[in-house]
Amino acid sequence: MPAHTRRLRQGVTLIELMAAVAILAILVALSSYGLRYTGTARMNNAVFDVAALMNTAQLRAISRGAPHYIFIHQPFQNTTQPGRVRVLMIERPDVPAITRTDWQTLNLTSGVAEALQYTGTRSDGTVGPMNANPRDRVELGTTWTEPGNSQPANASFLGFLDLDSIRIRKPLPPPFSAISMTTTVQAPNLNIPALDLMVGCNFCINPSGSEPYGVLRFNADGTMDVMTGNARSGAVIAFAPSTREERDVIPKLLTISAPAGAVVVF
Repeated sequence: MPAHTRRLRQGVTLIELMAAVAILAILVALSSYGLRYTGTARMNNAVFDVAALMNTAQLRAISRGAPHYIFIHQPFQNTTQPGRVRVLMIERPDVPAITRTDWQTLNLTSGVAEALQYTGTRSDGTVGPMNANPRDRVELGTTWTEPGNSQPANASFLGFLDLDSIRIRKPLPPPFSAISMTTTVQAPNLNIPALDLMVGCNFCINPSGSEPYGVLRFNADGTMDVMTGNARSGAVIAFAPSTREERDVIPKLLTISAPAGAVVVF
């Protein structure tokens, strides 16, 4: 009988078994390491991307002489990615201007661009309603379980922390200390991140009950106005990793003062 056939019938040796166990232990350790830092990486990326989009909106409003908006929303009833947070930079002239009252009750059924329609000159030369112009967008890694994905809801690794959490260092330094640090929705556990944008956003509202949103307006003179909610002195969003392994990670506060429009991360 060939030697390699006898070897297979005898089974594995103790050394081979120990090697297999060691490899398995290494894989488990690498997996835990990945979970430990995946949420932190997503938090840092989200804060950087949204801050950059805000700065771009401010500069673009100045250069083009037209109002630009940062529109952050979380459509829970989206058919493909429910709960995925989207941040849009939108250019929209004041023709007509949207009143502060109307900003609180937008109908987003047909999408953001249609909800922010204005009167303009179409390509055929006629004048009439036109959809607002989304110039750029950022999609954050916050989502409920997607179709075909058997992972639990917290598999997004990124969440929002309640502004009343003891994990958030307060007060903020002036002039950001004037920014309201309260939200209209409270998390079940103040110190554990949630996937609901409303938990960690001081200017977000949810009039429909199915799509929270918040709006910041950048004017042609470089100033910024908070258009939704009651946080007139500035906006803040608290980001934090949502994994168990990262509950000791310091959250990040993305803040923007009004009317100066200064964006700072704490």
